[in-house]
Amino acid sequence: MNARNFGLRSSNMSRALVTAYQMKENGDNSKNQCKTALNDFAKHLKEDQGINDLKKVEKSHVLSYANELNNKFENDQISASSAQNYLSKVNVALENARLDRDCRVDGVREAGLPKRTGIATYDHSVDKESHETALSQVPDRLSVQLELQRELGLRFKESSLIDAKNTLDHAVKNGIIRVENGTKGGKLREFKVSSDKQLTALKNAAAIQCNDRSLIPSDMKWSQYQSQCYREIQQTNIKFHGERHNYANDRYEKISGVKSPVRSQEKHGKSHLQYIANEKNITLADAKILDHNTRLQISNELGHERVSITNNYLG
Repeated sequence: MNARNFGLRSSNMSRALVTAYQMKENGDNSKNQCKTALNDFAKHLKEDQGINDLKKVEKSHVLSYANELNNKFENDQISASSAQNYLSKVNVALENARLDRDCRVDGVREAGLPKRTGIATYDHSVDKESHETALSQVPDRLSVQLELQRELGLRFKESSLIDAKNTLDHAVKNGIIRVENGTKGGKLREFKVSSDKQLTALKNAAAIQCNDRSLIPSDMKWSQYQSQCYREIQQTNIKFHGERHNYANDRYEKISGVKSPVRSQEKHGKSHLQYIANEKNITLADAKILDHNTRLQISNELGHERVSITNNYLG
């Protein structure tokens, strides 16, 4: 790797990133946000990825950080616009520090970050054909995680830390899926089993898990496993969050009986509500109630506290 001499090790990573960003002579109207974003990225590298040297940064680490920005947006910690701005600053800093674009990640296309409005204008779901192709390209362990993300709507971290054996046992006995590990603040969420595919996905994951406590091999640290998975998914044409998008949009149609805005290609708001009214032969007021209740259920199943976050999935 080619890199400028910015002092790229350990505690100097934040300073090196800021220096690299400023060397680009960016007319940044928010220097504080620049430092906040690059400090946040350096912290993610060190604490979540075990990286203490910018020379060791790979594209998979930037993708991992983008996923973290996605989680922060969904948890109402940052705005959609801030998520985009943070990743943009990381891209510029790394490009100037490395003198190449090998680690650059496109915010929407590659990372699946929300549009600045927070409202999706097209379907980010992984289609069935791409999903099946990806399953054949990745190792069995990651393959079952993709199935869990698609059928249960799990985040990548949740699909990694899940105790599939106990989750399957509870789902079979009680008809309830419990998501406990890797969730926001460790908060438990529960929702009803809605398809046999969910039980099949859990059964396959439990077989891979074997005697381990989760789907992370017992001989690997979380940071090591995370980096490995992001390298492996780069060999496909999908991204983890796209499986969760598919879950949300499939659930919208199953619960409401109509397609979501991004799948019906009806604009978010009144246009889509009128579409619902026409399809269901109900009043606009009833269409609004149906839409809200559907989004509320999906929000709960995805582990969100705001119904509005579904705009990023459904439009």
